[in-house]
Amino acid sequence: MNFLRVTKDKQKLLRIMKNKFTIAIAGNPNCGKTCLFNNLTGAHQKVANWPGVTVEQKTGSFVFQEKDFEVVDLPGTYSLAAYSIEEIVVEKYVCETPPDLIINIVDATNLERHLVLTAEMLEMGVPMIIALNMMDEANDLGLNIDIDKLSKMLDVPVIPTVARRNKGTKELLGKIIEFTASPRIPTSTIDYGREIEKAISSLTPLLPDVKTKLSKHIRIVMLLSGRHALPEDTSNSVLQKNIAETKEKLEQIFDEKIENVFDGRWFGFANGVARMCVKKSRQTKFNITEKIDDFLTHPILGLLIFAACMWLTFQLVFTIGNPLGGVMESGVELLKASVSSILPDNFIRSLLVDGIISGVGGVIVFLPNILLLFLAIGFLEDTGYMARAAFVTDRIMHTMGLHGKSFIPMIVGFGCTVPAIMATRSLDTKRDRIVTALITPFMSCSAKLPVYSLFITTFFAPKLRTPVLFSIYFFGIMVAIIMANVLGFLFFGKEKSPLLMELPPYRLPTLRSVITHMWMRAWMYIKKAGTLILVAAIAIWFLSNYPKTDTESVRESETVKVQIANSYAGQIGKFIEPVFKPLGFDWKGSIALLTGFAAKEVVVSTLGVIYGVGDSDTASDSLQTALQNDSVFGKKPLVAYTFMVFVLLYVPCLAVVAVFLKEFGWRWTTFLIFYTTAVAWIFAFAVKTFGSIFV
Repeated sequence: MNFLRVTKDKQKLLRIMKNKFTIAIAGNPNCGKTCLFNNLTGAHQKVANWPGVTVEQKTGSFVFQEKDFEVVDLPGTYSLAAYSIEEIVVEKYVCETPPDLIINIVDATNLERHLVLTAEMLEMGVPMIIALNMMDEANDLGLNIDIDKLSKMLDVPVIPTVARRNKGTKELLGKIIEFTASPRIPTSTIDYGREIEKAISSLTPLLPDVKTKLSKHIRIVMLLSGRHALPEDTSNSVLQKNIAETKEKLEQIFDEKIENVFDGRWFGFANGVARMCVKKSRQTKFNITEKIDDFLTHPILGLLIFAACMWLTFQLVFTIGNPLGGVMESGVELLKASVSSILPDNFIRSLLVDGIISGVGGVIVFLPNILLLFLAIGFLEDTGYMARAAFVTDRIMHTMGLHGKSFIPMIVGFGCTVPAIMATRSLDTKRDRIVTALITPFMSCSAKLPVYSLFITTFFAPKLRTPVLFSIYFFGIMVAIIMANVLGFLFFGKEKSPLLMELPPYRLPTLRSVITHMWMRAWMYIKKAGTLILVAAIAIWFLSNYPKTDTESVRESETVKVQIANSYAGQIGKFIEPVFKPLGFDWKGSIALLTGFAAKEVVVSTLGVIYGVGDSDTASDSLQTALQNDSVFGKKPLVAYTFMVFVLLYVPCLAVVAVFLKEFGWRWTTFLIFYTTAVAWIFAFAVKTFGSIFV
C-alpha cells in the first residue's frame, strides 16, 4: 500500500509497468555524485536547466537487465531548507515530482554531516538507497563503519562505493534491480520530542486533502520548520492562524526559533547514527590534506602556486594545442581546395568554400586548444584544488571590494560565462549576486580562446605566447576587481560578507572523469560551431558578397577587396568604424567585433570569411597570413593586443545576455550591455595609448 501511495498517479504506474524507472542522485557537494552519475550513464547524458531556474540539470539513461532507467543528477545541497537555489530545486523536485528511487550519496569520511540531508529525505517518504562513497579514504583515516548497523538504523540499503574508481557500481545496480522487483519506503522516523509531536498531531486534522504524494505528517513538519510547502496547504486561513500560534508557542517553550529546533533534531539524529556506526582505530593515518593545505592556502605561497598552475595551463594549451591545430588547419585548407576543384565557380562553391568552410573551419581548428584547456581545468577541479584557489584569493579580493565566494563564478567563467552567471545564485546577498554577475564577463571564457590563439600565434614569437596569454587572463581579473570596487561603491555601498565554504579533500582524478568533463564541454563547443557559428558564417558570407560590385575595371588582385568594401558588411563596418578608429581598428575589425555579439568564436569566423573570399590564388592563403599582410594588423603586435583586450572585455555573447536578462531583468541587462562595451573601449584605448609610448 505504501508503494501505491507513492506511485498512485497513472503516468508513473504506466511507466513502471513498462519497466521504465526514474532515479535521482542526491547528496552534499563534493560527495562524488558526478562520478557515480558518469559510472551509471556513461556517454548517454545531456545538460539543460531546471524549468524556470538557471541551475544546471544533468540527466542520463542506461539499460540494465532489460529495464530502462532515467537518471537525474540533482544539485549538491546540504539540506532541504530551501534557502539557496540548489536547495529549492532539490526540495521542489522531491516534493512535486518524486522519483521512483533516490540514490543518496554519503561521504564515508564525514558521515555525521552528510546524514543530515539523509534524515530530511527519510521524512519525505521516498524509496532510497544509500551509496556510502569514498570508503577507501575512510579506511585511510582509520574509520571503521558498521555497514549492517547503519542500514538497520536507517532502514535503507547501504552499498559501499568508491565512485571515482568505479567500485561498488555493480553491487549498487544489483540493489536497484532488487528494488524494482520489490519496492519499499523506509520506516525509520525522527522523534521530534513530546511537545513538537503533540503539535503535529493537533495540526494534522486541519490539513486539506490535496493531490500530493507527501504524508500529512511531513507537510506539517515542513510548515512548522519553515520549509516550502504546497500552495494548497497555506490557502486555509484557519490553518495559517493555527500554524502561526503553534510556532509562537513552541518558540516560547524552547526559547529559540522553531526552525533551529528542527535543525537540531535532524543534526541530533545524524550525530546519533554516526556515533553508533563509526569507530576510529588507534592507528589513524596522518592527514596529508592538512599538510598540503599549509602550502596551498598560504597567504603568499598559495597565490604563487595558483599563478604557476595557470601558467602551466596556458603553456599546455599552446605547446601541444598549436601543432594539433596546425594539422586541423591543413585539413581545412585541403577541404577547401578539394571542394574548389570539384565545383564550378558559382554561387554554391562560394557559399561552401568562402562561407561555410572558411567560417566554421576557422573556429574548428582551435578545438585542440579548447580540449586541452578543459582537460587542465577538469583536472584541477577534480583534485579539489579549485576550492583552495578561491580560498586563497579571498584574502586579496576581499580587501579590494570583491566577495571571496564570488571567485567561484569567476573560476567557472574561465570555461563559460553562462554557468558562471548561474553560479552567482549561490551568493547570499543581492549586492553580491549583481556585482559578481556584472564582473564575471571579464573572465576569459573558452569562446574567447580562439581569438587569442589566432592573434597571439600570428603576431607574437613562440617564447612570448604563453606570457601574452597569461597577461590577458590576468588583465581580465584585474579589471573585474577594479570594477567590483566601482560598482559596489556606486550602487551598493561597502557592505561585505565573509567567505564560508567547504574545502574538499584532495583526490587523484580518474582518467574517465576528466575525459568525460573535457568531452562534454568540447561537444558543446562543436555543437555551437555546427549551429550558431554556421548560421553566423553564412550570414557574414552573404553580407560580404552582396550587393555585387562591378569589378571589371579593377585589377584582378583587388577585386576581393573592392567587393567586400562595397558590400553590406563593408557598409556596416564603415558606419561604425569611427567608434573603433581611436583603438587602431578599421572597418574589417569593427564588423568582426559586431558579429562577435552572437558568439565570441564568430569573431574568427567573420575574419575568416572576410579574408577568405576571393579567387583561388588568395582563397588558399591562411587567415594568419592574411592578417600579417593586412595594412591595419600587419606587423603591429600592439594593435593585435589592443584588439584582444577589447574582445576580453566587451559585451558578452547573446546566450550570456539572455541568461542575465532572466536572472536580473531588463534594467540591469541594458546596463550590462553598455557598461561592458564602455569599459572595453576605455581599457583598450589605455592599452593603445600607453603601449605607443614604448613601441
